[in-house]
Amino acid sequence: MKQISFKISYHNGDAQDGRLDMYDASVSLQGFAKALSITTHALLNDGEIRKKGNSINGAKLYINPSRKGSFEELITLAVENSYAVAIGTSVIANVFYDLVKWTWSKTLDQEYKPETAQVKKLEERVEPFIGEMEEALEIPLEQAHRPIKKFDNMVIVIKRSRIGEIVRLDSETLKSVSIQTEQNVIRDISGNVTRYNILSGIGRFYDDNLKRTVSFKLDENASSSQRRRITWSLHHAQEPGQGKIRLDVKRVVSAKGITRRYLVQNVSRA
Repeated sequence: MKQISFKISYHNGDAQDGRLDMYDASVSLQGFAKALSITTHALLNDGEIRKKGNSINGAKLYINPSRKGSFEELITLAVENSYAVAIGTSVIANVFYDLVKWTWSKTLDQEYKPETAQVKKLEERVEPFIGEMEEALEIPLEQAHRPIKKFDNMVIVIKRSRIGEIVRLDSETLKSVSIQTEQNVIRDISGNVTRYNILSGIGRFYDDNLKRTVSFKLDENASSSQRRRITWSLHHAQEPGQGKIRLDVKRVVSAKGITRRYLVQNVSRA
């Protein structure tokens, strides 16, 4: 097996004394376990997203004994040889860290562009891979922040050996994954669908008013006519002034007030 090892380090708060509240620590590590499992499974299985994060096809995650005098966990990701070879044994660690940094940064409202060819392919997919990953990672990463809810000055860092920091969680990133759904419906949002997965109902929508794209999710009980309007908009989005539709939505927003996605209630032609 190809092994990739890294550290999850907790700083400040109780961690200064080399300890954490047992419940907070267990919730945090469970969140990390789910987030890492979801990300690794997608890496090894052609972008397939498992939202529960209970298992990984092609790899296992292990936790090693804590180091004395700090609250630092050593994590080992053991990738089966066949999966490692398929990606490239010599580059799989770089691809793993690149995918973690890209998908987690997106979920945490941070800027990062993929650097490896394998992750760039996922970014360029017609299907909205990153939108589905953000939705899958929000709850696990919110759980990973658990000790920070008690200590505003606490920082949690994933560190790569000889490279340094890969991901940093703090009180600001906690706001990005602390989300709520507004109950009021916003009507007649005009724009175009730019990406859409017909199976999940998740896509990207260019909002003419905001002048940017926003993730959306179509209700699983949406009518066939509404689904057709979504795909019609997608097919005509590249034609100037064409493919315009109007959405009635509920907004999912973060504690920062940033719109994370639209929950689509109705679709109509503009």
